[in-house]
Amino acid sequence: MGTGIRYEDIYATWTLAQTLTAAGSISVLYLLIVIKFLPSYMKNRKPYNLKSIIFLYNVVQVLLSAYNFYLFVAHTLQYGLFPSKCWYEANMPMMKSILEPIMWYFIAKHLDLLDTIFFVLRKKFNQVTFLHVYHHFVMATWGWIYYIYFPTDIYLFVAMINCFVHVIMYTYYALACLGPEYAKYIWWKKYLTTLQLTQFLLIICYLVYQNKTSPCSSSDLRHWYGVGSIAIFFILFMNFYIRSYFTKKIAKDK
Repeated sequence: MGTGIRYEDIYATWTLAQTLTAAGSISVLYLLIVIKFLPSYMKNRKPYNLKSIIFLYNVVQVLLSAYNFYLFVAHTLQYGLFPSKCWYEANMPMMKSILEPIMWYFIAKHLDLLDTIFFVLRKKFNQVTFLHVYHHFVMATWGWIYYIYFPTDIYLFVAMINCFVHVIMYTYYALACLGPEYAKYIWWKKYLTTLQLTQFLLIICYLVYQNKTSPCSSSDLRHWYGVGSIAIFFILFMNFYIRSYFTKKIAKDK
């Protein structure tokens, strides 16, 4: 064990059981709200006009993701992309440097859940797909595990590239909600999905390489949970990409 300040002296974490209990409670509540309670509430009501609220929400998400990306990049430039110190060898400056961006990342994953709530309140039920709900469900749960139970820089690249993609994604959403007159500025939706797919491939490569080469690799359970989750995301997003940009095009050309 190293001579630096102990990780437990810097940040008091919950046990995995406590973390999963809290994460599970939030995730189950999210599912109940967007699948049962809100759809039932909206059944005989007109859709809400949330254009201004959603635009503001998207702007906030862009700024939050950009700030979070900046914090992760600053940490990477100072300490490197691949961890060189394990949590039990952590020093105070390094841990403080990584805890702030992880905290904001944790907050962002919960703000993301509002996407689904907005869809339901606007009665855009076709957009509440399995891909959409599953993605938010898993990322919110992972946010709890990462921040409350295992807040290290092992998964820094994963969060950093995800923040970058979210800057682009929420910029697109902000422009899209301004109305059809702004449609000419969002011709790049197809490329946004391509960027998301590329993100997943880069993350999988990083996790596999980092786990094999780092002196402080994650446990097998955390590692394969991360790789498996990202692989499932890739499959689901690829299915969406094929249906949206190939299947529909073939049907249209017939």
